[in-house]
Amino acid sequence: MKKRITLALISLVLALILVAPVVVSAADQGKGPPDLERIVFIHSKFQDVKPGGNTSKNPALYSYSRYHWSSPTIPYYYNPSGSPVTNAEQGVTTSFATWNDTASSVYFDYKGITTAYVPGVDVALPDYKNVVGWAKLNDPDTIGLTIIWSNSKTKLVVDVDTVFNLDSWLTWSQTSVSGDPDTAPLLTNTSAYDCDVQGIMTHEAGHWLVLNDLYTNAAAAQTMYGYASDREVKKRSLESGDIAGVLKIYP
Repeated sequence: MKKRITLALISLVLALILVAPVVVSAADQGKGPPDLERIVFIHSKFQDVKPGGNTSKNPALYSYSRYHWSSPTIPYYYNPSGSPVTNAEQGVTTSFATWNDTASSVYFDYKGITTAYVPGVDVALPDYKNVVGWAKLNDPDTIGLTIIWSNSKTKLVVDVDTVFNLDSWLTWSQTSVSGDPDTAPLLTNTSAYDCDVQGIMTHEAGHWLVLNDLYTNAAAAQTMYGYASDREVKKRSLESGDIAGVLKIYP
């Protein structure tokens, strides 16, 4: 899946698509020009993980950064431009609704389709419009990424965008899954790396809450586990650690 990378590594890993400095200045709604920080979560294909006990659904299995939204109501848009999946919008909105269905106060508010480019990928500053969209990324091992802009002083999130990779080595789909995604059949096998729009976006939506990736065997059952396996759909549903994390941030 994704790694949270340090600011120093962004230019090395994302040289083609992230060209601006990581910390920049921008207007702050009448309060002067504070520094903005950019955080990037990279969602990668499955790799060997660190040892850390057996696979578990322990409620303590989450990692939360200090960044947060000023309001638990988070608006977002979807840009279908370039999408290889006709019903991807359904997968995107359902993934956010999964987090809305927890007992937390967080609410992702879908505002509809936008024609705006996915900000953060092709511009130096946030546009304060949270967008999910598509673009071809440099690294074929990257399934997608989430870019977070925040105020470096208050740690308040001001803009988030998620990009699905259009690399030809990845095959995207949004299919109907009956019953528990943890035990549902895998996606149809193709010659490429098969990715589930809804499952990938459910994980990415956790990053919108600035939950971190988990990289131990003990966390393999969690939606915020840091890698995505070929053909998996299990990340569509939240596990105990994911739910504990969002309840910690937005009780």
